[in-house]
Amino acid sequence: MDATEGAETVVAGGVVHTGEETITGGRMVTRELAAWVASLRFDDLPDDVADEAARSFTDFLGECLFVGGTKPWGRSIAEFCAREGGGQPEATIIASGVKTLSSRAALANGTMALGFEYADFAAGSRAYPFAVTGPLALAESRHKSGHDLLLAIVIGYEVMWRVTRATLTAGSGFYVPALYGTFGSAAGGASVLGLDAHHTNYALGLAAAFTGGTFQGHEEGAWQRSLNGGMASERGVTAALLAETGFRATELGLEGVQGFAKMYTDGRLDAAALLDDLGSSYVISDRWVKGYPMNVTLHAPVEALLKIMREHAIRHEDIEEIDAGWQKVEPFLAKQRVATVVSAQASLPFALSVAAVRGKVGVDEFTDETVADPVIQAMIPRTKVHQDTELYERVKNSMPGRVTVRLRDGREFTDEVLYPKGNPGNPMTEGEFRAKFMDMAARVLGEDQGHELYERSRDLRSIADVADLARLFSPR
Repeated sequence: MDATEGAETVVAGGVVHTGEETITGGRMVTRELAAWVASLRFDDLPDDVADEAARSFTDFLGECLFVGGTKPWGRSIAEFCAREGGGQPEATIIASGVKTLSSRAALANGTMALGFEYADFAAGSRAYPFAVTGPLALAESRHKSGHDLLLAIVIGYEVMWRVTRATLTAGSGFYVPALYGTFGSAAGGASVLGLDAHHTNYALGLAAAFTGGTFQGHEEGAWQRSLNGGMASERGVTAALLAETGFRATELGLEGVQGFAKMYTDGRLDAAALLDDLGSSYVISDRWVKGYPMNVTLHAPVEALLKIMREHAIRHEDIEEIDAGWQKVEPFLAKQRVATVVSAQASLPFALSVAAVRGKVGVDEFTDETVADPVIQAMIPRTKVHQDTELYERVKNSMPGRVTVRLRDGREFTDEVLYPKGNPGNPMTEGEFRAKFMDMAARVLGEDQGHELYERSRDLRSIADVADLARLFSPR
């Protein structure tokens, strides 16, 4: 809508706003979103929604433990945040057990949660590094209940998704999860702190001012790629805490003529996509739990390849060519030159090659050693990828793939996967979900403590004080 439309005035926070100040004809959409956030209560959530929030929390803990306890970038950010936390022991850095300033804990844990390509796909992108991290830090520091944290997680997912679908434009160039994750973290944090609509509006306005993120870490294989999760979470915590003090922030964070939509998305702001039917359903219910630690677009082709090799007893030495079709070929996802773990997790040729050679695709298939493995590297030139738009037309909320394997003896096998494991159309069983968690957590906590944390985090609604649960976030 043109910024000059509408001459109505709206009073909020003692300030008069006119239609000329917004790109929505004077409609204060940030304020409306904030009012919904502030009014939602745990008892409003359907049981299955609250349960999915607990699954998200458990999923988040698994990746944080794995990265924080076994990866150099996890240890590096943990050490930094412990050292530069102002000596304030408010919230736990996962895996290390050190307590630090809430915003620093969010920086560390968010970096870990985006640290190994296991973050779920929901709310338009990877959600739990943002929707869980910030609210957790504040819930622990303020001794909030599991109910409070579950509610905040649901809100974080919903706000992140609605702002994304209301504003996102193709080819923005920004790193979408971090760009929108700041809003999810701030909204969830405002809920944990119990902010009213006015102060929640401030938190969202500050989030709009703080947000950002780039893809350059992906391009270079740098640790900065994971830092996107931490930066956005830390910004969200800061936004909520600053709003709590009454610091006067913009009230037109999304819709202002110099606001988020105008600055980041060419003025696109669909008020209906942002606000219609709030609370009638929740996007967290459509969460895609990753079954493989790599970019979600790679899952279906790799799963199809593994199925062909298993059913026909094929060894990698037998393969002449692997031809994979998927719905969209992005250059950085189709690259054959792979030199780092980060780039390997975003390369379909590498993922197909490591699956062919090792017969599986788990956390141990993405290491410096596997990236440098000459056998795996020799497989990469034998892969090719191409676009297959017909596949995409047959699915909803999925990223399908089809693979043809051509053998040296002339035989050829083709298979396809429309809904890979973990997708809402092919969800993990509880046993499969526990196995994923334990594969990461037991490496750091051991089997007994890993199982204990799994049970208690899955039953988060029964936790009276999140700070008590945090004692299990690191080895005893």
